[in-house]
Amino acid sequence: MILSLILSVLLSVGLVAGELKTQSTATTIQSFTTVEGADLMSKLDAAQARGRTGRTPYWSAYTFDVRPGVAIDPEIQEFRGNMNTFGDTTVFVGTTADGRSVETRSLAIFLLREPSANQITRMEIYNLERKREYSGYPVYWLGRANNEESLNYLRALAAATPLDVLSERAVLGIALHDDARVSGMLKGFVTSSPNQRTRSSAVYWLGQTGGEQAFLASLVRNDNEEKQLRRTAAHSIGESHDRGAVATLKALYDEVKDPEIRRSVISAAGHASDGNAAEVQPAFAFLLGIAKNDADSEARRTAVRALGRFQREDAAEELIKIYSSDNNLDVRKSALRAMAETKSQKAQARVLEAARSETNADLRKQAIRALGERGEAAVDDLLRLFDSEQTSDVRRTVLQSFAEIKSPRVEDKLFDVARGDQSVEIRSQAIRLLGERVSKRSFDFLSATAQSNDANAEVQLQAVRAIGSRRAEESVPLLIKIARTHPNQQVRKQAIRSLGETGDPRAIEFFREVLAK
Repeated sequence: MILSLILSVLLSVGLVAGELKTQSTATTIQSFTTVEGADLMSKLDAAQARGRTGRTPYWSAYTFDVRPGVAIDPEIQEFRGNMNTFGDTTVFVGTTADGRSVETRSLAIFLLREPSANQITRMEIYNLERKREYSGYPVYWLGRANNEESLNYLRALAAATPLDVLSERAVLGIALHDDARVSGMLKGFVTSSPNQRTRSSAVYWLGQTGGEQAFLASLVRNDNEEKQLRRTAAHSIGESHDRGAVATLKALYDEVKDPEIRRSVISAAGHASDGNAAEVQPAFAFLLGIAKNDADSEARRTAVRALGRFQREDAAEELIKIYSSDNNLDVRKSALRAMAETKSQKAQARVLEAARSETNADLRKQAIRALGERGEAAVDDLLRLFDSEQTSDVRRTVLQSFAEIKSPRVEDKLFDVARGDQSVEIRSQAIRLLGERVSKRSFDFLSATAQSNDANAEVQLQAVRAIGSRRAEESVPLLIKIARTHPNQQVRKQAIRSLGETGDPRAIEFFREVLAK
């Protein structure tokens, strides 16, 4: 049985005896090699000539004039705004917790090519102030490109690329340039590109560049347009921070008939007031009217969620009223989450009351989850709730709410529950949650539980699963030991399965050894 399981594990990860492969995880920090040339194209040609002499892919990279108000992978702790990830590139548009604009100006476009062809296989935009390994490939440095040659090159790249992510990445590169021609180029992609990824990316960035409300609104109104593109256009209006954005969205809500597009307009209005004081009151009034009066319950729910973004007491008061009066369960669940986001003491008290005594089980669970999203501030309330509760379903919800709270008191509670709760199911859940915590203390506990002579078998199995989710450096040796020596065959099988999921060379060597016997 054990041998057949090992063979099954090897086959599932693409390995068979005699053809075992390992991949080195070692990488080298690359220094850049400068190439010369009269302009961007000649430098790209020079990089290609040098790259052909190597056996590995290579990067060509250059800097450009970066528009203000945008950050790529900045080193910040707290951020308010929007984040979008494109490959290895995460774009931030917003502020720090204290209101300072987040931006990075030292950016470069990196183009990855194969040495045997002049075909770009990957494009990234990296923050040069962050240390990177560039996948261990050489980087040929082209210096700074002027806006005209860079924009023309990227426009040609986006237009010529097959229908894949490279064209989308080229549009991102264009949007990040500080140049008056960017909006016109983006609108050109929207109106003429056959690539929906390119069009959608261009629509999104038109909102970030600003000044294109009328064009974006025409897309939202157009029933012949793809629905996802219309939704993106609505979102972009909200993100634009342009004066009158809420008035435009309100007009669109009255005109557009499609329920999905209307809900996108509502959501966009919730973002329109971010960093734009003039739009706060119009957005609040628009959303509150929908939340209280719209016949579409999904529209009300969307508006309620958006109201949670307003850090003001009247928003909290209205959300409490909606929670008490609306007959739709999903709307009331959204109101609980929104109340928790307002930071209002009165709203927080109402959420806690629902977590303790709400008769509807779904609403009670939602209230508990909303409490958990408050983090450390909710630990005392959650601990008291867990200790006083008898219903297993509610206790499991409380435990799950602990998952995102990084607190020593929460970890202490998880240890207590994992060691001695009367419910095996609750103990197993606590063990799983401990497996997600990186402390040595939690790993030592999992190790002792998995190898205990008197532990419940189901608890031991959960401990082994949790061990398998840890870093290979600590988990693999212990899993091998359990697979070799544990007296319970089911636990040994679980250790083997977990080893197979790691793909670690030590696990493969262990499988070789067992198969050779």
